[in-house]
Amino acid sequence: MLKILITKRANILVFMLLVYFISFGQSDMLRDSIPDKVYPYKLPIWGQKAYNKGYGDQLQLPLGFNMNYVYAYIDMKISEFTLNIGDYDLSDIINIETLNFTEVSATSSGLNYRADAWIFPFMNVYGLFSKIQGETSVRLQPTWKDGVGNIILQLPEFGATVDFDAIAYGVGTTLVFGYQNYFLSTDINYSATDTELLDNQVGVLNLSARLGYKFDLSTKNPDLFLAAYVGIMNRDFVGAKGSSGSIQFNEVFPNIDSIFNDKIDARIAENNQAIANLNPVTDAGEIIKLEAQNLTLKEIQTRVNESGAFSNSINYFIKKEMIQTRTVQFGFNLQLNKHLMFRGEYGISGSQKFILTGLQYRFGI
Repeated sequence: MLKILITKRANILVFMLLVYFISFGQSDMLRDSIPDKVYPYKLPIWGQKAYNKGYGDQLQLPLGFNMNYVYAYIDMKISEFTLNIGDYDLSDIINIETLNFTEVSATSSGLNYRADAWIFPFMNVYGLFSKIQGETSVRLQPTWKDGVGNIILQLPEFGATVDFDAIAYGVGTTLVFGYQNYFLSTDINYSATDTELLDNQVGVLNLSARLGYKFDLSTKNPDLFLAAYVGIMNRDFVGAKGSSGSIQFNEVFPNIDSIFNDKIDARIAENNQAIANLNPVTDAGEIIKLEAQNLTLKEIQTRVNESGAFSNSINYFIKKEMIQTRTVQFGFNLQLNKHLMFRGEYGISGSQKFILTGLQYRFGI
C-alpha cells in the first residue's frame, strides 16, 4: 500500500513541476518585459526569477509558523487480534471471530505546531509536532459457534473507552500552482505517533489535493484576500504491521469472568433440560448435537478459567485498519496581510470527521 501511494504521489509531483516550468515558459511570451526588482529574501530559490517575471506579489513570505487546533474521529476495524497468556495458547477459542468486535473508533484532539519554508516558489517543506489527547472506544460481543455455525454461547455486548495522551511528529511538503485567481495544491506528509498504550509507534501517511479560488477583498490592499477550496484527503496507516500492548480484561470490562461462567453454566443447564425432554430414539441426532455443544462449552470454560484470561494482565497483538481512508475537504485561508493568515478546514466521509482551525505567522530573512 505504501509503495503504491508513494508512486502515485511521485507522478503528481512530476506533473506539478512540468506545469510550473511550462507556465514560466509561457509567461516569457505572454508578458511584457518587467524591470528587474531586487528580491529581499534568501528563500525561495528562484525568488528573484519569480520577481522578474511579475510573480513577486503572489509570493508568500518565505518562512512561517503555524499553530492549529485539530480534531479527528476515525472509525476502524480490527483485522488481526491474538492473545498471549503465559504458556496458554487460546488462539482457537479467543480470537477476532469469537471476540466479535462491533465497534472500534478513535477520537483525538490537540494542538499542532508547524514550521515551514518555501524552498522554491512552488514548493513548501515543513516539520510538524503535535500534542494529542484522545480516547479509543471498543465494543464487542463475545460469541462462540459450533462446527456448523450454530451459536452455542453469546455474552452480552460490552463497551469500554480508554483515554490516552500521545505525541506526534513528522515532515511534509506542499506543491502549489496558480493561474490568475485559481490555485491547485497537493500535499504529502508522514507523522509518527508515540503513546503509552502501544509498544510501537503508529505511522500515518496523508495525501491530499485542493482546488480553489482566491477572492480579493480590497482593491487598495492586495494582501487582503479569502481563498476558498475543496479537495480530497487520503489518510492511512503506514506499514500496517500491527502493534502490541497489554490489557487486563476485568478492568476494561468489569465482571466479564463471572458473566462468562454464568452464561456457560446456564447454557449447559438449558441443553441438559432439552436433552431430558427429547426421545432417545427419534431425537437421537438432536441429543448428540446438544451433548457435543456441552462438551465444547465445558472445554472452553475450563481452558479460559485455567489461563486466567479474564482476570490477569495479558499481552496482545492487534492490527487495525481504517474502514474508509478518504475524506472530502472544505476549507478557507483568510489572509489579513503578508504576516497573518487564519485557516479553517472540515473533512467528512462515512467513517471519518476532521476539523482544523489555526493561525499562521509569516516572516522573511
